[in-house]
This record gives sequence, structure tokens and C-alpha cells, in this order.
Amino acid sequence: RVSLYIIPIFGDKSNKVLLSLMVCTAAISAFLADIPCAVIFGGIANTILKRNNCEPGKSVFGKSVMMGIPIAAAVGGIATPAGSGVNILAINLLKSVTGIEISFLQWSIIGIPMAVVLTFISWKIMCMLFKPEFEVVQGFDTLAEDKKALGPMTKNEKKFIVIFTITIVLWFTQGMTKIETAFTSLLATSLLFMPGIDLMDWKRAKEAISWDTLMLVGSCNALAMILSSQGSAQWLSDTFLGGFANSGLFVLISVVTVFGIFIHLLVPISGAVLALSIPIIAALSKTAGIDPIYLILPLAYTASCVFLIPLDPTTMTTYGFGYWKLNEMPKPGFLIAFAWIPLLIVLMMAGISLGII
Repeated sequence: RVSLYIIPIFGDKSNKVLLSLMVCTAAISAFLADIPCAVIFGGIANTILKRNNCEPGKSVFGKSVMMGIPIAAAVGGIATPAGSGVNILAINLLKSVTGIEISFLQWSIIGIPMAVVLTFISWKIMCMLFKPEFEVVQGFDTLAEDKKALGPMTKNEKKFIVIFTITIVLWFTQGMTKIETAFTSLLATSLLFMPGIDLMDWKRAKEAISWDTLMLVGSCNALAMILSSQGSAQWLSDTFLGGFANSGLFVLISVVTVFGIFIHLLVPISGAVLALSIPIIAALSKTAGIDPIYLILPLAYTASCVFLIPLDPTTMTTYGFGYWKLNEMPKPGFLIAFAWIPLLIVLMMAGISLGII
């Protein structure tokens, strides 16, 4: 329902349709997990591409759309802690290793402007690199009929909107209500199962829950704690990053941001990057005598830059449609990464200067 209203908002020109798909994906990915968002919009895009006779492996428009959607999902997922499991992992690791908690609002003050700017930069890069083979996208004339076929909003949809709205309000007002983000999420999830609401049942839920993600978060926390408590993180920090310990805050944030982006060339899975890197960066901040959050947050925000080597689950969501090859995503990926670095450094320095972080 949301996609039918948002996708045609910029018109039926091919580049504008790409923008609509990327904006819609990024916006929803800000509050829902990035992988399901990419899967859903990949399916919607595939229908549009079929209507326009776009052939997998040959259509340039299909290539830009099917790469643009997972890129937008990853970028949009930065906006809030709810946008990606990687964000939750980073927040948990920050608390486990340093004892510091970051609120939903604190994360989002940096994350939302980053996600908005990077989404439009990513779109411009995709338009620059991949010129569509046709100017106007066909099939938009049926949208009115599709909307009519959906009918009015159902009772279950209204229930979900109410619960989702309350959840978002509680997330953003955590500082005032003192209600933990995790408790709010658990409460909202529990409401979906309540008699009279009945939006979810355990039979469906247990099949939809990503148990491997839960195991990943637990194992990454364990690895990070071992590195931190046994002194390995301090040794690695002193050995490889010790030369930067006496540098200024701007230099340290810049070094960590660049490191966070390009470590994906060696370790392309973001969860592993965080588990290995956060204890080391925490040790560096201790040696440098600065607040660990100033260096760990940039690392956390770069964890979603997963398109340099597209082997992360988010980027692979649309690969199966056959419109793009693995060696094609690094080209826009590197350009987005080069835009990501100065943008994040500026936002971090501004947040620190204003006392937001």
C-alpha cells in the first residue's frame, strides 16, 4: 500500500522512478530491517521491470534499479537503531565493552541526516554511471486500479499503524520517559500477539524470526568481550593504531572513519567488522584519553557501507534476479564510500561541538 502511493510521487521518467524506489526503500528501512525492505522492493521493482520488457543481464535500467534498492536499504538503515541489526549490535557492543549507552535519539540525530544525504548522493551516482535505455517507464497507468483493488485500510492495518506510531514515539522520547529501547520493542512485539489485536501468532513468528541473527549478535558480543577483557584489543590497538593516539580528535575520527569504510575490503560482513574492531577502537580511545563514543560511533555508522565487496546479505537480496553482476557494484560502491567519509566526519564533529553526542 505504501509503495503504490510513494513510487509514482516523482513521475514516470526512468531516473525519477529509480529515485522513488530508492527513497521509499531507504525511508522504510530507517525503521524496519534493511534486508526485508530490500527483498520487498526488489520484488516490486521486478514487476515494474517485467512490464517494461527489461531483460536480466542486459537492461541498464534494471541494473541500476536492482543495485540501487539494496544500496538504499543499507543507507536508510543507518538512520535509526531500528534500521538494521548491525546498529543494534554496535550499540550492544558499545555498552558491553565500555559501559556507555547511547539513546535512540542520539543515534538518529546523526543517522537521519546521513541517511537522507547519502540516499540522494547514491541516486545521483547511479544515474551518472548507468544511463537507462528508455526515458519513460510504462505501467504507471494501472496504479489507480491497483490502489482501488486494495480497498480501504483494513482493521488490522489500522491496529499496526497505531502500535508502530506509539513505538516510534517511545523510541525517540527515551531520554524523557526513561523507557529502554529494547523494552519498548519487546512491548510492541508482545502487543501484536495479544487477544483482540491478533496481528501475529507464534506459529508464523517462529518461522519469520531470524534466529541466525540472534546467534550472530550473541557470538559477536562474546568475541568482543574476550578481546577486551584478555588484553588482546589493547595490544592490537597499541601495535597498529598507537601512532595516532596523540593526534587530535578530528584526525582520530577521520582515521577511524576511513578504517571503518575500507576494512570491508578485507572483512565484507559488517557484524564481523564490528565484533573485531570495536574493542580495538575502544582501547585506542582509552590510550588517547577521549570518550570512546567519539570513535566507536563513526565505526558503527560505517558498518552499513557493504557495497565495496557485495557479499553482505543486504546487497545480495536482489542479486538473484540476474540484473547485475558482483563485479559491477564496487564501482558505485567506492564513489558512495568516498562521499560517506567527509559527510560522517562533518556530522560527528558538529554533533560533538553542539554537545549532542
